[in-house]
Amino acid sequence: MKTLLTTLNAKYVQSSLALRCLRTSCEKLGYDGVVTAEYTINHNAYDILRHIYAFHADVIGFSCYIWNIEMTCRIITLIRQVLPDVVIFVGGPEVSYTAAETLRDCTDIDYVLQGEGEEMVPAFLRALEAGENATAVPGVMGRVDGKITGIPWFREVADLDTLPFPYAGEDLSALEHHIIYYESSRGCPFHCQYCLSGNDDAVRFRSVPLVISELEQFVAAGVHQVKFVDRTFNCNPSHYRPLLEYMISVEKPVNFHLEIEPGVLSDADLDLLSQAPKGRVQLEMGIQSTYEPTLTAIHRHNDWTRITEIMERLTALGTIHLHLDLIVGLPYEDYGHLQQSFNDIYSLKPHKLQIGFLKLLKGSGIRRDFLAEYRFDPCGPYEVLATTWLPYEKVQFLKVFEDVFERTYNSGKFTHVLAYVSRFYDDNVFAFYATMTEAWLAQGKDRIAVADAALCEFLWHFLTTCTRLDEGTLAVAKELLALDMLTVFSFRLQPSFLGWSEAPRSETDSLFRDEKRMQVYLADYHFTNWRDLKMRYRIWPVSAAAKSELGRTAAVPEGPAWLLAEKKKDGVTWQVIPRTPAVD
Repeated sequence: MKTLLTTLNAKYVQSSLALRCLRTSCEKLGYDGVVTAEYTINHNAYDILRHIYAFHADVIGFSCYIWNIEMTCRIITLIRQVLPDVVIFVGGPEVSYTAAETLRDCTDIDYVLQGEGEEMVPAFLRALEAGENATAVPGVMGRVDGKITGIPWFREVADLDTLPFPYAGEDLSALEHHIIYYESSRGCPFHCQYCLSGNDDAVRFRSVPLVISELEQFVAAGVHQVKFVDRTFNCNPSHYRPLLEYMISVEKPVNFHLEIEPGVLSDADLDLLSQAPKGRVQLEMGIQSTYEPTLTAIHRHNDWTRITEIMERLTALGTIHLHLDLIVGLPYEDYGHLQQSFNDIYSLKPHKLQIGFLKLLKGSGIRRDFLAEYRFDPCGPYEVLATTWLPYEKVQFLKVFEDVFERTYNSGKFTHVLAYVSRFYDDNVFAFYATMTEAWLAQGKDRIAVADAALCEFLWHFLTTCTRLDEGTLAVAKELLALDMLTVFSFRLQPSFLGWSEAPRSETDSLFRDEKRMQVYLADYHFTNWRDLKMRYRIWPVSAAAKSELGRTAAVPEGPAWLLAEKKKDGVTWQVIPRTPAVD
């Protein structure tokens, strides 16, 4: 009996951990004949159908999530038209809590597997192959003689160490351009009402030696990033600290993305994180809101004083990418309180502030307790449209706000200029980005594709026409925007619309010819030829005011100076250097 396990990922760069867990578990338990295939929700439905049909499978299973449930049901309907006798089952978080409802709503589905499938799927397939009643397998609901049969029960794997390495036997180099997902624990000790992970108080862990041995396989294969899907990576010190110590000790360039609860980080944790090489660890922390009635409603507690202290210490390290989350549409949070939550989180200076929109997940506490207060998309991903406290007009504006913020702040393309000008809005930086959003809408940019060059020009036009910045501040902002453009876009975009130009060659040629002097700033510098130098370097004057601003985060010399930028394989670096004595 040939079985195909498949899913629709949200993006091409994603890879399905669930399919790998199921495939390797089937193999370990001696059930052969299982193959997997991954698609995305952006694929053409008929192309997916054609590809699935070519497997000539007897059984097809789909992994279902909020982002793919609608298209998955459509694909299943199409499959039933061309393969009327194939057995179709579904599993995953989107159907595990509503199995009977799923079977009633989609009559082309034969079975729903509820919960974790590593033990359930092999037992289910054996029952099918033996001609037995598959709904007798714990966790399985389905149709028997036209009637929905089985017990609603979310099945879990008690001992995670019994599960095989999900990537066993796989060529990891084939996933070079995909995100590698990995889990060392399941469950969550917290009970956030917008999430399903805390429905069970128990947190189960894969043993530390086993996790380290599997991480070593990623490192040996040259994987660039491992994204842990553990809901709260740092909930158990005896588990996560040895793992952090291993991650820090790795001698290859690999990044580990971890979702943590910031309030429970200890001073010992911070000391350990301070030892991490730059880029080794990436931390995602869910603040979600700073409004106390909202936090109470969603069963969260944010120790703001401690969170602020932790962020200050982590930011000062300059080695860890910090990602904070804000959710739009939580109970009791109106537009004014949402602004304050944004301002509070922004003040922590994260590298990325992700603005998410509440999804009313099936089985979540918010959907159970506050359903009457919400207007939301009835189809997956069940995103909020309006609440009793936040009208649709504000939600739709915030959707554009999120897009503009993603293109500017979160993109990292305008780090220097935004860090500078936003300080003049410390009383309400939300207003700064809201005004930017209004300008974006006024120019109709929400309806067109906006290239990088046009984005840069938009930002400058906005700063000069829609803000309260004075002439001196704008002069510094102009220099910082030019610096951002030259470095982020690796000399591809020239900020000529800012009036930028390189220092005259009559002033800099002698500097580039002087290898000994240049090697003070660039250790590997050698004079080659002017064509090569033109491709690799840019040098231009910097004003005293802009130099002072750059001095907040970098070393700067006294007196007249230049900005010197060097293009390398991994991007452009820059430094402020004194002008040559001949010019001084």
